[in-house]
Amino acid sequence: MENQAVEKLLERRSVRNLDPDRQISEEELQTLLQIASTSPSAHNNQRYHFSVVQDRKLLDHMAELIRQHMLEGSQDQRRKASTPGYSPLHHAPTVLFVSGDLDASFHVQTDCGIAAGLVVAAAEEMGLSSCVTASSLFMFESDEGQALKERLHIPEGYRTVCAIALGYRKGDKPAEPEHKSKEELVTAVR
Repeated sequence: MENQAVEKLLERRSVRNLDPDRQISEEELQTLLQIASTSPSAHNNQRYHFSVVQDRKLLDHMAELIRQHMLEGSQDQRRKASTPGYSPLHHAPTVLFVSGDLDASFHVQTDCGIAAGLVVAAAEEMGLSSCVTASSLFMFESDEGQALKERLHIPEGYRTVCAIALGYRKGDKPAEPEHKSKEELVTAVR
């Protein structure tokens, strides 16, 4: 394939070991936020919100809240959360929480997903690593989570759909995961 951007996206991996000591630049952050805030939304309602956290102490606290909740979850969640050094936010120096007014329209989850996908694609093109995670949803279910929603200025009535861990990869690039065949995943009606 001749298109370098497409090639880069095909080689993209979710990176779960980000360097906590290497922050993304302010310019990179502002570019990603511009992409998120101008992403498509149904009827251009823009019922999404983006909260950025770069405070290391707060990120570590959030990761521990999520991990504690996971320890009470499914067997798979307990196994992950019990792994030494595990961070549900992947040690990211920057985490972008994507929230939406899910009661307003069934389109909002799609709108949030499109925004997250565009941020991840742009991050890859910019040389950054990323990982989309839904485990952060656990954190907002507690009383302390409600206080965190206020601290992150998540609008009243909005719920977090996902978080995007952003930063620079620490260590080797993850191997390509096994994928189902295109025939299993795609139906073409022509």
